[in-house]
Amino acid sequence: MTLSIPYYCKSVDWDQFMADFPPPPHFSATTGRLAADAMHALQEKRFLDRVADAWQVPFYQRLWGAAGLEPGDVTRLEHIDRIPTFNSDDLKGALASAPPFGDHYKFTRADFGKFPLKIQTSGGTTGMPRPTLFDPIAWEVQAVQAARAFYEQGARPGDVVQITYTNSLANSAWNAFTGLFNWLGCVPVTTGTGIVTPSERKLEYAREWGVDWWFARGEYLGRLAQVAEEMKFDLHQLKTRFLHSYLGPDVEGHFRQKLEEAWGCPVYDNYGSHEIGLIAFEGRERNGKHISEDTVYVQILDTDTGVPVPYGTRGNVVATSLHRSVPPLIRYDLRDLMIMTDREESESGLITRKLSTFLGRADEMVKLRGTNVYPLACQNAVTKDDRTTGDYICVAYHVGEGLGRREEMTVRIERKSAQVDAAALEADMRRELFKDLGVKVDIEIVEAGSLVEHTRLGRDKVRRLLDLRKS
Repeated sequence: MTLSIPYYCKSVDWDQFMADFPPPPHFSATTGRLAADAMHALQEKRFLDRVADAWQVPFYQRLWGAAGLEPGDVTRLEHIDRIPTFNSDDLKGALASAPPFGDHYKFTRADFGKFPLKIQTSGGTTGMPRPTLFDPIAWEVQAVQAARAFYEQGARPGDVVQITYTNSLANSAWNAFTGLFNWLGCVPVTTGTGIVTPSERKLEYAREWGVDWWFARGEYLGRLAQVAEEMKFDLHQLKTRFLHSYLGPDVEGHFRQKLEEAWGCPVYDNYGSHEIGLIAFEGRERNGKHISEDTVYVQILDTDTGVPVPYGTRGNVVATSLHRSVPPLIRYDLRDLMIMTDREESESGLITRKLSTFLGRADEMVKLRGTNVYPLACQNAVTKDDRTTGDYICVAYHVGEGLGRREEMTVRIERKSAQVDAAALEADMRRELFKDLGVKVDIEIVEAGSLVEHTRLGRDKVRRLLDLRKS
């Protein structure tokens, strides 16, 4: 008997793949600047293909059937609002319906080995992480999305690039690596987080190996700058061309400015998710993030009503993957708060809709005396004050009993050193956060490095909420 192996190299018609999802430099001359009618036609075709995929999946049959939807009800892109949204909680339900991988796929565990698959995970801050399967199309399109961003921000073949995320069950580092290695001709240096490779050693590698640019979270770039200062290591000697990063709700740009001053180069902000990939990225003009519109259809919905809001209005990001059939992801509510603007031509020549600065997480809201407060909204006040390390965490808890029970929040903020007057910093933070949040919060000033247990700075995706309300 001859064993049939699903060789990755033969799993996709790669020439057709590159025509469908142009990598750099072709993207900027093709789907990156399609006219509105042509982009609509492309999105509609791919959207309807994904809807057809979804009708073969038990998860969508159940979700859409409960909403009264039947096959044939969605025949145009404009019909997308007939489809109910879902979120990560619904995916947990899909996993529970058919463990361990869920019933949101067209196949089951018995079909493994018929085509290449990879398991990555999302979540898992408590309990088991949520697995997601990737086939070659899902995997490589996410890599192309990343490569497009890198190229527009200045990456070129031959660049040596340090990746400070760990290549693990989370897929951010893998997306960067695959984009650089497969689609851009760059040389990845996969040092991982500070647990895998100490920050001091990362800086030494950058100097010795001539790292041209970095793929890193904004908070960790700030931590590297602190380490460099402690080592008396001049970051400017590295001649870093740019930093590809995720800056969070840096609404006034204070965080970006500090990083650019420390590193002596531009910092580019980006936005993505585990399942959808790199949804949007800044171009050279750094004026809003270009949506990769041939791979994802983005809507902004009102956080209360779920109705689409006009351009320029804040709301929840709801994304539909136009390339994924493993699994289909149609109207996935990411529960991220952002603003979208209409299509326009940028200085770099791209013509896309754009997303704003990240504005917070809808599912991390704390209700304080009738005001919705998002922990990430504290970043602006904390990072612009030179007396802090930039690290903070919001602690949400209940006070009172019965009808008098209410939510409260304390913001713990690290001071840079023991020489910083804690009382003065507390008073100033109380005032600045009141201006940004619109409601008073308690402030606790703590010592540098004391919050890392909760925030996981330098180890993993940074947390800004310690939620004791469920305790």
